[in-house]
Amino acid sequence: MRFSSYNIMTKKISSGDHVILNGRTGLLDLIDEEAYELISSHEDDDDLSEDVMEQMEEVCDHFLERGFLTDLSKMEELEAARKMAREIADNLVDDKWSVILVPNLGCNYRCPYCFEKEGGYPNIVMNKKQVDAVFNIIKDKMISDEIVLYGGEPLAKENRDIIKYIIHKGTELGKSFFAVTNGHDLDNYIDLVGSDKITILQITMDGPKEIHDKRRITTNGESSYDKIISNIERVLNETDAEVRLRINLDVRNAPFILKLFDEFDKRGFLDSDRFMVGASPVVGIGDKSILHDEISRLERAVSSKYPGHGESLMGSIRVSNDMILPTLLFRIPMTLKVTECGASHCMKVFTADGSIYSCWSCVGRSDQKIGQFGEDGYVEWNDEVLGNWKSTMLFNNEKCLKCKYAFLCSGGCAWQSMPGVSEGCSFECDYYFNRFDDFLARVTDEYLSAGSK
Repeated sequence: MRFSSYNIMTKKISSGDHVILNGRTGLLDLIDEEAYELISSHEDDDDLSEDVMEQMEEVCDHFLERGFLTDLSKMEELEAARKMAREIADNLVDDKWSVILVPNLGCNYRCPYCFEKEGGYPNIVMNKKQVDAVFNIIKDKMISDEIVLYGGEPLAKENRDIIKYIIHKGTELGKSFFAVTNGHDLDNYIDLVGSDKITILQITMDGPKEIHDKRRITTNGESSYDKIISNIERVLNETDAEVRLRINLDVRNAPFILKLFDEFDKRGFLDSDRFMVGASPVVGIGDKSILHDEISRLERAVSSKYPGHGESLMGSIRVSNDMILPTLLFRIPMTLKVTECGASHCMKVFTADGSIYSCWSCVGRSDQKIGQFGEDGYVEWNDEVLGNWKSTMLFNNEKCLKCKYAFLCSGGCAWQSMPGVSEGCSFECDYYFNRFDDFLARVTDEYLSAGSK
């Protein structure tokens, strides 16, 4: 008998207890200081002594049931975790798709950190026959009624005719649209934004004007900040669409984010329930990458001045909330994951050059095409590349599978787990190893302090 390799224990909370969570069963409990010290002292033992087992006598059966104790060796538990990961993967729906359309591959920006710059921003735009073909291909395949528009820059003013056609085709089928856009030419699309059309806009701003304009660079030298902020104002004032403001965050712009919030507040954006701000780290930039210690300081600074906004700044906290709260509220196991998103099994990205990808982060890379489609609706799939994407799931990730956070993190971004991608999932590792335990303790503490037992 031994303590599970997947046990996660937090610091002491207000009650004097600690939270213990098993990452393989998704079950959590409170343990007192004595149990915490006992587990901490013997968590690496391959076989617990009779003395330790005597101390565990009253809770032994309960701990076995919850997964905190196991009669499996470390290797046997690892294999049990692998088997469970395969079973979860086998139950994922892969015959239904989340659909992304890339109506053009060109862009009116030249952001220095953009992954698409290697492809040279080819000036290729979908034609109506391609759009008809895509809708014919996806008509019985979609998981949800939302289609994502991506680029390039999907809402460049030159694309208006084809975007209007796409939206018309989609709304006829009861679909709505989520556009990932730089927001520069939104003033040309106001009539296509709102209920039953483009209902959600993800727009990037990287700081106040003097910072943003150095990072979000237009091809014509115009201030991208002035244009975007004006267009966001119009969307919030003239439509009922939701604006999800994204900040591409690294150590160079992090010190200026509070000033950006000041501008949002001055314009009344923060008062709107249709405006939210989220940040995402820029990866692949070495010592310019931001880690969670700095992110924590930034979140505290924003929360102190603008309560309710800093707490949701990073998506990792929202995801953790979605995992933890159902377990506390309904006494159910946490939802365990073997993949971060649909790229490994159900995402389909259709691009203007007739290519199909599993992930929008590799648009333009010929070696990552999972298929090709024609104007006649014929699709030719690349089974080898499809198999490579499926292999990024947790059951095939030896390093991550050994980690106690494996089924919570799921191994992180599938694209960063692909062979030859050097950055890896360092950002996810940083979060789980340095923040998740404290966050679990805080959420549980708040739940108990509210009167729940």
